[in-house]
Amino acid sequence: MALRVDARDVLDPNARTRRAFRGRIVGRFVRAGPNAWDDYVYESEDGGPIDVLPGVPIQVEKLGAEFRLRRGGRVVRVAWEAPPEARGAAENDERALRRRFLEECVDGFAEAAGPGPAAVIARKLRG
Repeated sequence: MALRVDARDVLDPNARTRRAFRGRIVGRFVRAGPNAWDDYVYESEDGGPIDVLPGVPIQVEKLGAEFRLRRGGRVVRVAWEAPPEARGAAENDERALRRRFLEECVDGFAEAAGPGPAAVIARKLRG
């Protein structure tokens, strides 16, 4: 069964790239219906290599050294192409490879804090 993703969650950036690196497009997300609110379906594909620049908003996947980004109006899933020395140091252990990817290539970020909706309403009611 194909991975279905809600349209609001197909790309929800939680990090930015720290430096330039090379990756490989391993799949893309395609809308399941004609409407903007329709779910997306993940389709595996070999989209070839991609050079990722620093400062690009990405959504880091929960497993592996993979992430989502927007490219040419599409959301694609990219796997980090670890340099040979990184792969050798990690001894092909996926968890160690992911840890190295996160340390070297990713800067996490949080949404800007602000007043909650209750505080905004209370301020308006007070005048």
